[in-house]
Amino acid sequence: MRFLVLGATGRTGQHIVEQALAKGHEITALARDPAKVTPRDGLTLRTGTPTNASDVARAAEGADAILVALNNPRASDAPWAKPLSLEPILTQVAQNITALGKTRVVFLSAIGVGDSFEDTAWIMRVLIKHTNLKHAYGDHNTAEQTFRASDADWTLVRAMGLSNSDKEKPLIVGTATTPKPGMMVRRSAVAGFMLSAAENGSHFHQTPVVSEK
Repeated sequence: MRFLVLGATGRTGQHIVEQALAKGHEITALARDPAKVTPRDGLTLRTGTPTNASDVARAAEGADAILVALNNPRASDAPWAKPLSLEPILTQVAQNITALGKTRVVFLSAIGVGDSFEDTAWIMRVLIKHTNLKHAYGDHNTAEQTFRASDADWTLVRAMGLSNSDKEKPLIVGTATTPKPGMMVRRSAVAGFMLSAAENGSHFHQTPVVSEK
């Protein structure tokens, strides 16, 4: 299959690219600085930014699906870390994708977005409301709303806390409450789930919560 990956240089996007190429798929990576992506067989690099509609449209030509692993950058992963931009990056990307019409898209979201907010742990709700996470979550919420109002065949993957661990654990896929999710999930496991959803056409118009035991 042919996939466009947005966020290919990021910590989760790199896993998507690696796993997809290992399975024989053809990947187009749209990046502001393609030099950050290692050239490999099956990988096409396009210069551009996901917030530019024409860049996305050109890169998406011929793609069977778009996989999005972007985030709202902060100075660090700490909830109180200063945002590097207050621009609604994810919402802009969602608008650019939905403008393409009936497109298959698997989008990395987060626990606490949308209707999962009330069911997430109280400490997470406090952090979302009272730290700099509120900027990212506001963007996530409007991005999800954009997809829901569109003709796109979307899957919004609500990941628990993202880990860089290499230790494999059983994956849990469900809702914010059923089955009870774990606290964390490996980025590589999220990448594998997103890739599988794109390959198999699963979880159309669903918001699966993914975590590990």
